[in-house]
Amino acid sequence: MNMKTSTLLTTLMVAMMLLGTGFGLTACNDDDDSSNASGVKPEVLVLFSLDGLGDGSYNDQILRGIKLMENEYNQKMSIRFVNPKTMEEVESLCTSWWEKIDEPADKKGTIPRRLLVLASSDYIDLARRLFADAEMNINRCVLVFEAEDNGDETEQIRSFDINMYGVSWLAGRTARELGCKNALVLLGNSMNTTTYDARDGFVDGYGTSEDGTSATVGAIADNYRGYGMPTELYHSMYDYDGKYDFIYAVAGGSNMGAYRYLRENPECGIYTAGMDTDQSPYSTLIVGSMVKRIDLVLYDHLKNWYNQKDLPRYCHYGLESGYIDWQIADRYAYLKAGVEANREEALRKEEEYGAK
Repeated sequence: MNMKTSTLLTTLMVAMMLLGTGFGLTACNDDDDSSNASGVKPEVLVLFSLDGLGDGSYNDQILRGIKLMENEYNQKMSIRFVNPKTMEEVESLCTSWWEKIDEPADKKGTIPRRLLVLASSDYIDLARRLFADAEMNINRCVLVFEAEDNGDETEQIRSFDINMYGVSWLAGRTARELGCKNALVLLGNSMNTTTYDARDGFVDGYGTSEDGTSATVGAIADNYRGYGMPTELYHSMYDYDGKYDFIYAVAGGSNMGAYRYLRENPECGIYTAGMDTDQSPYSTLIVGSMVKRIDLVLYDHLKNWYNQKDLPRYCHYGLESGYIDWQIADRYAYLKAGVEANREEALRKEEEYGAK
């Protein structure tokens, strides 16, 4: 089986699994249905990160959010999603979406409300270039995931950021409490500034020991491809073994390479952290996970948009929002008390970091 076939099968399996998941939600009853007063469904197009669907974490959580929305708003909204392979494909899809923004959906000439969701911070520069002069409103809108605020109050693109500092600070403190003396923060993309808060949070939480050790920082790549290199990270683990005793990898789908190595070498003595969802089932050496409820973030934004509530130009969600948390694995339950004891400090540190 070649790589393309394997990726396609993985994507189809994930989609089938989530389609068959019963969420047990009741139908929408109290929400404003004026969004669909014309009988034409509002249209949503979601573009995942490059070849991201099937990663077992962030992108699959986004798909779960889509299914949550579809199940609750049964037949009231049209949601289409694409798993693009290249930035050229993303640009083509965005361009086509805008060219058809005023295209009628029925013979009466009814133009539906349309929302484009770019589910990756890697798309923000492209979006700002393509839609710099676009006139947007609640009926024609672009939402970009986890993009930093550029301070331009006139910008019409909607975006949000999930601050990983506080959670990563707790993870760093947990690694220190485990007695780890050589920790590595491994970013998927050294140039992606949206992950620097995770890097800084872990380094600050880990601190400096009496012998002067602090966390080392590295990266898998200098571009977005660092999030899809599990095989490369798997082989790098051989070099890390014996050198580090805790690896905090903020690397998307590449993390699977580290989990695989730890499953195959459970005596290696390297602890690690899961990313985006609870990854503890993948290895007994996963102490805890940075859990991002990106499914709920998407669900809440789609629900507000459907009900014609204007999406904020920019939102910043942190540890206190409930969308992100540091979740200790059950087999390390003895560390939970320490996490809770440090939570207020993490919140304070996160606030200080955001004020810089």
